[in-house]
Amino acid sequence: KKEKPNIVIAEAGTGIGKTLGYLAPASIWAEKNKGTVWISTFTRNLQRQLDAELDHLYPVPEEKAVNVVVRKGRENYLCLLNFEETVNSISNNGSDIAIPLGLMARWILASHDGDMVGGDFPSWLIELLGKKQTIDLTDTRGECTYSACSHYKRCFIEKSQRRTRHAKIVVANH
Repeated sequence: KKEKPNIVIAEAGTGIGKTLGYLAPASIWAEKNKGTVWISTFTRNLQRQLDAELDHLYPVPEEKAVNVVVRKGRENYLCLLNFEETVNSISNNGSDIAIPLGLMARWILASHDGDMVGGDFPSWLIELLGKKQTIDLTDTRGECTYSACSHYKRCFIEKSQRRTRHAKIVVANH
């Protein structure tokens, strides 16, 4: 017999313990039932707060990376194909952006999730390169070819989706 999912919708004021109210039962249920609990927040700030609190539940970063996924909209993550196209246009734009793009490439290698909006992306790169060659390289064009893309296996968005399949807790933003 297939069980129906359990759904809780909660709203509460500031400072009354929402974070504990979300995470304590979610983590216990996920562990006990060997399933995934999705927590959907209204704001990115609450999403970041929950993510920070989950550091206490999973103090070992590698363990947290397996058990917790923070999911944001596609427009928050760097699209590697867009970045590649920008790098390939250096000959047209001049070499003045080559060094900042090199710095961005280093960030790509070091970033744990490719989040350019509220993540670990250095905002000073926006000042060096401008919005067109940084924030506008997120997946906002609606042209993603998914598995047909040459960057599919390394894609930050797709990696996040794949990790979600095995996570205990997923913190999403609606």
